[in-house]
Amino acid sequence: MSDGNITLAEIEAALHAGELCFYYQPKISFQTGRMVGGEALLRWHKPDGTLVPPGLFLPQAEESGFITDITAVMVTELVQDIARLRVLKPDIQIAFNVSALDLRSPYLVKMLRSFIGNQVINPGNIQIEITETAIVDRSERIHGTLLDLVALGIEIVMDDFGTGYSSLDVLSQLPFSALKLDQGVVGRMAEDSKNTHIVRSSLLMARDMSIRTIAEGVETETAYAFLLASGCNEAQGYWMSKPLPIEDFKQIIHDQPVWPSSELGFLYNAWANHLSYRRKVLDTVYTLTMTDPAQWDKMPKLDLRHNAAYCRLGQWYRDIKRAGYAEDTYERLEVLHREMHAAGEILVKTVQGQTGTEAIIAATDEFLKFSEQVDQEVSRILAMSFADGLRQRDPETQLGLDLKSAE
Repeated sequence: MSDGNITLAEIEAALHAGELCFYYQPKISFQTGRMVGGEALLRWHKPDGTLVPPGLFLPQAEESGFITDITAVMVTELVQDIARLRVLKPDIQIAFNVSALDLRSPYLVKMLRSFIGNQVINPGNIQIEITETAIVDRSERIHGTLLDLVALGIEIVMDDFGTGYSSLDVLSQLPFSALKLDQGVVGRMAEDSKNTHIVRSSLLMARDMSIRTIAEGVETETAYAFLLASGCNEAQGYWMSKPLPIEDFKQIIHDQPVWPSSELGFLYNAWANHLSYRRKVLDTVYTLTMTDPAQWDKMPKLDLRHNAAYCRLGQWYRDIKRAGYAEDTYERLEVLHREMHAAGEILVKTVQGQTGTEAIIAATDEFLKFSEQVDQEVSRILAMSFADGLRQRDPETQLGLDLKSAE
């Protein structure tokens, strides 16, 4: 038979003959440069050695409804694979895709609850990836399934983000902890600036919503470097590794290869989140001063938190200090950042207290003064980090540093 004319009966026979298996594509952390997990991708391995890609048989399985039978069998296979991978990396996290039909059925939650309850895997070892099209009808049954999965401690990822018409609405309504940038959009960044803008805007929005980001389809060094600098959290793609049989995937875990990483992108994006706080404060102040106090209860919700610990910038220097970096390098930033957030809270309360124009102007000046000082301090640290990164990439400079330190 030709792969283009695969029948449903042949797919069913392959499933029951154990010919379906998972290949695993590594996912790399931009923060550490190390593999944090992977995505399980279904493959059909025929007895003659032919490997049938999913695009030739999964669409028909989904249209016929047989996909639920495939998932029911293959989830068990997946969990067994993860149990083997955990021996090498206990915190491994493997993502796999499910369809709308899978989410409508109660068996998915029941199976995973059983595996987790029996401690075959931990909730953090597995991610569920779903596309916007799988949940476009906002089914209560699907919503309930997603909430049940989250209650088990399983992360839900929106797959193919950037291709749907209502991705933002779906993202705001359902319990996603991460979004995966569509590989087509990522791959076209080198061809069209609009795609680059979509990627950057998606990263900014996700950061403001405290949602992690994963880029798929990373096939060039330049795409990897851009996403690294832009503060994306994780990436997968052929530039790092193609999907692998489980034994080859286990070998990567054992070898612990390291890809490029940097704190620079995370600092830059933490700063951007901090600037978002400043904008929220000023937007709040402007709205309050331009509207009747009787209407203040109808203001748009801005999720305005004044505690510096909630700001990504505050979280960034906290993590840096925990990692053992010199505290004096970031001590001034920590102090100024905390004072700025305190000044922001005072400013909003001053406006709400209706204490008069002069008091509001004074509080605004104080807030903007600390804001400018924080910007200057972050700029200094960014410049220092960038210079350190360049030195590490320059063999001659690095050699000079090594010789100097050895004297």
